Amino acid sequence: MGFFTRAAMDALMKTTHPEINRRQCWNLHPHRKSCTACKDICPYGDQIFTRPNLVKDWDPCTDCGLCVSVCRSRCISPSPEQVERDTSAADTDNDTIWIGCEKSARKNSMVRACIASLSWEALAYLALNKKIVLDLTPCGECENDTCADQLRAELTRLVEFFGETMFEARFTLAYEPDEAPYHVKELTRREMFEQVGHGSKSGTKQLLRMLPGLRADEDGGADFRLLLHQRTRQLKAAMPDNPLHYGCYLPSFTDKCFACGKCEKACRAGALKQEDLPDGQTRMVVTPWKCSECGVCVAACSNKGLDGMKLRQLTTLGPVSLHKCTKTLCKNCGKPIAPDSAEGLCSVCRIKERTKQRQEEARARAQKLKEEREAKKAAEEAAKAAEQAAAPAAEPAVEAAAPAAPQSVAAMLTDEAAAAAGAETAAAVPKTD
Repeated sequence: MGFFTRAAMDALMKTTHPEINRRQCWNLHPHRKSCTACKDICPYGDQIFTRPNLVKDWDPCTDCGLCVSVCRSRCISPSPEQVERDTSAADTDNDTIWIGCEKSARKNSMVRACIASLSWEALAYLALNKKIVLDLTPCGECENDTCADQLRAELTRLVEFFGETMFEARFTLAYEPDEAPYHVKELTRREMFEQVGHGSKSGTKQLLRMLPGLRADEDGGADFRLLLHQRTRQLKAAMPDNPLHYGCYLPSFTDKCFACGKCEKACRAGALKQEDLPDGQTRMVVTPWKCSECGVCVAACSNKGLDGMKLRQLTTLGPVSLHKCTKTLCKNCGKPIAPDSAEGLCSVCRIKERTKQRQEEARARAQKLKEEREAKKAAEEAAKAAEQAAAPAAEPAVEAAAPAAPQSVAAMLTDEAAAAAGAETAAAVPKTD
């Protein structure tokens, strides 16, 4: 494919709406309550979403970014146009950015449908480049409670990310019309030419970065978190002796973790990885700029190896090692198991061994019953054969005993007759005195 063909295809394939990665959606992971935040906050939620992670029509979408900012698992990624629109203010001449919504009567440099449409990562990126003034004058009369809750959650997260001192230094919350008014910085001729040159250089770099053959691997899915990571890395390189610290929620591992790998499989963003060390240990490495702080890894752990998401202070959003452990492998299949596992087997192999043992016991009992039946049958056959062999020998004895029986009867009759005759003779003889 030629250079111009690839550039044309990239231009045609540009989208003006967010993209959804369904595999990363919170609703596809074990949980007790389903998430409908994107559908609830979207002004056209019923027309766009059939259910939270499935879109039926993007035509009503205005690319406001509300669904991107509210998505807890970051399965909704912003469009390239939104990323450019929300971060381009970092290259402006003024040292302050005024952000407001469409209902505000004040003049602002950035106007959005709602301030909550800017994710906290985008606001943090802008705050690391310029000072931020948030125009909150219409919020008191706004009836959209969902957006108000989202804005409150974003401001809370920004305080946790920067700390109270730095947040107050970088952000100004304007609740009154005359508070922190908009103004244009007056530049000298030298500063104006410097800004023009800087803008030309940054614009050229951005155009080169957009060309198909010159993109870095890290920029393939550029979003607000990646830009925030790049900015924190620049600031750390500029201030190596006294780097800034940022608060990030990362999974908290316990001593019960034995590197089974369930959390790594559950993390669809690829923020959690296992690395085998030369000394035989395994360490858990988390990349904060990839982590969406959704907590799916905590929900997937069934061994109490993760104790929720805890706030940690980091100097950059690059990979960080959180836990080390020594793997104990199953002696049958080689999968990681708990050190105190019975018989040195995993649960699957233990069930297989028990099933195999029960089958062998059942087979032994069946063989024993079979042998008993065969022995009983053989004994019956032997007894029957003995009876059949004894029957021919008993027949001559019966025949020899049969003639003797009438003779003995005749003799008995003769004796009885003789006795009767003797009695009659004795009766006939007269008695003498």
